[in-house]
Amino acid sequence: MKIFSSVFCFIFTLLFISCQKKSDPAPQPTKTDHIAASAWTYENAGIDNDKNGTIDLPLSTLAPGLIQTCRIDNLLTFKKDNSGSADEGATKCSTTDAQTSSFNWSFADNEANLNISNNVFALLNGKSKIVALTETSFILSRDTVILSTNVALVVTLKH
Repeated sequence: MKIFSSVFCFIFTLLFISCQKKSDPAPQPTKTDHIAASAWTYENAGIDNDKNGTIDLPLSTLAPGLIQTCRIDNLLTFKKDNSGSADEGATKCSTTDAQTSSFNWSFADNEANLNISNNVFALLNGKSKIVALTETSFILSRDTVILSTNVALVVTLKH
């Protein structure tokens, strides 16, 4: 009888464990989660001649001083409610500039593009193609014409 009870308990335990619901895996972060995770800072900007999403000629080489050093420490914060703020960081370009300014943003074209309005960082105003948006990297591209040549302007931000 002891053996029967032990076997019964063992089988019952196995059945109980095997019938427990498996926990669902954590959902993958969305683009909104990535963009709103924390503030973004400038990493690089440049010309993409072949429009493959990578910088072929950095703006710092093409036109030194085009991006003021006081802009490099700016912080861009995107909120999940499609609002955002641009913070001047520790180095302001002008003492009369506000420390922070607001902007609005939205995804477009099934999250393939990003629209930004009211941003003081002119390179990002308007509609840009999202080349990459990960936990640590945010790359935007915009078609433009420079010296009668169609190229893409690429801006890279980082956390």
